[in-house]
Amino acid sequence: MINKLPSHRNCKVCKTRFKPDRVETWWCCPEHREEYAILLYRKDRERRQKNKSVADKQLAKTQKDELKARREKLKTKPQRMAEAQTAFNKYVRLKYLGVPCISCGRYPEQKYGGTMECGHYRSRGSTPHLRFNLHNTGSQCVYCNRHLSGNVAGFRIGLIERDGLDKVQEVDSSHETRKFDIPYLIRIKTIFTKKSKMLEKRRSHFQEVAA
Repeated sequence: MINKLPSHRNCKVCKTRFKPDRVETWWCCPEHREEYAILLYRKDRERRQKNKSVADKQLAKTQKDELKARREKLKTKPQRMAEAQTAFNKYVRLKYLGVPCISCGRYPEQKYGGTMECGHYRSRGSTPHLRFNLHNTGSQCVYCNRHLSGNVAGFRIGLIERDGLDKVQEVDSSHETRKFDIPYLIRIKTIFTKKSKMLEKRRSHFQEVAA
């Protein structure tokens, strides 16, 4: 299709209306022809630089993802276990945020340490199969968890009040031998990381509404 020569158009440089002598003429005078050529060159250079920047960012992201994937493959089982435990513990702390210590009933500001931790009623060392059991854990102050060896007697009372005697007796009578494989540990980390994010998002929403 042949473009029709317009009767008038605006100069790309000064915006002045002029009568072009050819379809591809976008300048009103020879001086503006040169300026228009420079303008086109600069636009083309900016476009190429932008495309290069996008390509560089994509390449950097790809390399970062590949490096992350390689590091993931090289992780040992103890590393996977530590990551899964960290994700699980964080969820427990968030779930019971603002709740007093399950063992002594006091709040963080009333206790040495000033923070709450994820305490285990039956220790991970003696009953490793219960390390990810929510009925075996609770929000516990630093003093009870670290300086009173978990304050087990108080922990049991707190669990009975929270979950009921039947659940606590199930935990007490659990003596199975269980080995956690790497896929399971990855799944635990994924599940509780997602749960924590949901709790944080929900809490943030409530705070915004309250404000």
